[in-house]
Amino acid sequence: MAESESIEHKNISVIVQGAINRKETPECLKSIRKILPDSEIILSTWDGEELGNLYGLYDILVLNKDPGSVLMTEFSHKKVYNNMNRQLLSTKEGLKKATRKFAMKLRSDLILTDDKFLRYFNEFKERGQNYNLFRHKILASCLYTRFNIKCSNLNKEIYIPFHISDWWFFGLKSDLEKYFLDTQLVVEPDFTNYFELKENKAKISPYGKPKFKFSPEQYFGYSCFSRNFDDIYMQDASDTNDDLMEKFRQCLVNNFIILQFDQSGIYLNKYQFSKNEKFVGEQFIDLYNFYRYESEYKKYCDKNYKIKTDGKFFKNPDLASALLKLYKHFYKLIAQDSPLYLRIEQLIIGIPFSSLKLLFVFFKNIRNLLIEN
Repeated sequence: MAESESIEHKNISVIVQGAINRKETPECLKSIRKILPDSEIILSTWDGEELGNLYGLYDILVLNKDPGSVLMTEFSHKKVYNNMNRQLLSTKEGLKKATRKFAMKLRSDLILTDDKFLRYFNEFKERGQNYNLFRHKILASCLYTRFNIKCSNLNKEIYIPFHISDWWFFGLKSDLEKYFLDTQLVVEPDFTNYFELKENKAKISPYGKPKFKFSPEQYFGYSCFSRNFDDIYMQDASDTNDDLMEKFRQCLVNNFIILQFDQSGIYLNKYQFSKNEKFVGEQFIDLYNFYRYESEYKKYCDKNYKIKTDGKFFKNPDLASALLKLYKHFYKLIAQDSPLYLRIEQLIIGIPFSSLKLLFVFFKNIRNLLIEN
């Protein structure tokens, strides 16, 4: 089958990787069977996982020896673990069992509502001259393919290169293999505790409380491109500059297509905002949303490309960020699954403070306009 033709479901292997969630993993597998009925479903998880309600929902089962996780931080008395080695191992082993031309990598709690992501596979065909790695561009999620990150340690926005979302990928199996198979599992706990080690304490992590050397998304992206291009090097996540970011932009736009939910039809049941990425608030400005992807595709790959997304919203990033932050707090207030304490928090803190910020930015813009005129 020529790559320009429509992709038949029977030519797709779907690797569902990760731990088993009693509620969401069955929903994930059922959604794949419904949306991609003839695809090959590979469930790659751990020895000892309870599979009782999953039989018949997958074609191939891969049971891996659990490499373990490391406690990363605690938020509101909730322990957060770094599961990067788990994700990497289950993805690699699942890919090794895939038998179809195309492959899709999915978290085990993602839900497919449509196969419209396939329509974009043969879009954005042009490439720039540099950093062309994959045979065909890979589809990936806007959440969380980062451009910037708000660094609480520095109280400012900084570049975050090679941070490509790892929620899901779709592409040629050979390209996903190139992205993952030669990526090495990391040595723990030194990787997760990297910025707490004596020799690294003087450095500033862009991630705030988490002290890992790289986030999982950044580690996968950086590992792939650094082993294939000699001029790409980062010592750790604090190592960022304009030159490195320029290389990342070209790597991304020449090798990936970044989609939002309205283009992919794929969401994370755990985060209802993944059905509308703007609900992540001001972070949406710092992500490779579809408008940013189109803009950089035009810049690096096809000067004649006509951007389809209305970019007016992004012309003033300070105002857009303030609006999105208020938007996020209103959403948390009215969301059906928001607990009472969270709704009270939005009324007392979130909405008032974000409203003040919006007013400040609004009047600042008016002042600047008056000065200019």
